[in-house]
Amino acid sequence: MAVGLLVWFGLAVREARMDAALLRADPDRIPDDSSLARFAVSLAEPAYRAHCASCHGAGLQGDPALGAPSLVTADRLYGGGQISEIERVIHYGIRSGHPKARNLADMPAFGRPPEEGARYKVSPLTPAEIGDLIDYLFMLEGRSADGAAAARGRVLFGDRGQCFDCHGGDGKGDPAIGAPDLTDAVWLYGDGSREAIFRSIEHGRKGVCPAWIDRLPPVTIRALAVFLHQQSHSRGTS
Repeated sequence: MAVGLLVWFGLAVREARMDAALLRADPDRIPDDSSLARFAVSLAEPAYRAHCASCHGAGLQGDPALGAPSLVTADRLYGGGQISEIERVIHYGIRSGHPKARNLADMPAFGRPPEEGARYKVSPLTPAEIGDLIDYLFMLEGRSADGAAAARGRVLFGDRGQCFDCHGGDGKGDPAIGAPDLTDAVWLYGDGSREAIFRSIEHGRKGVCPAWIDRLPPVTIRALAVFLHQQSHSRGTS
């Protein structure tokens, strides 16, 4: 009994030391310490299953029905994928209501007049105009598109539609504010079909990720950030 208690105590002391080391470390240098990185992953895996998998999937593949992004793709919605950037998102969330949350860009609903209190006052687009925008997006992505419609869509993208303001003049998005790249085959919502893109433009999008700063211990949040960084890099996607 005494031996077992000593073993348990020793393990508890070691875990406390590793917790402290993980929190003291420069988060972006943790992968250089294989022992510390393994410890972080061992903490993160059960936490991910308990708190993150319901939206992002057991395999971190995301869920386009919810607008929950894949966590193993090089197509980053926010930042460049550094551990410190991932940790910040987990801490404060996206449109979570926390004052430090990522909250600079919403996708307006272009299929109806702006609602009272809407952040962006945009002119509604007709279904035909939304269709022209879709052809332009198809052209940017290298898909088959109607040339005349795409030309009209290009004008809308850079003018009345104001799409360039978030997604950039080239459509490649802005990870500083969470505006996705529209020129690749990765879609945050839906499958990239004409119908799915139409719904996003017509109804708008503003997904939410909760803030975990008051719900998980700091060491668990740090460990999750390390785990997500490791998973994306080990799968060769960034």
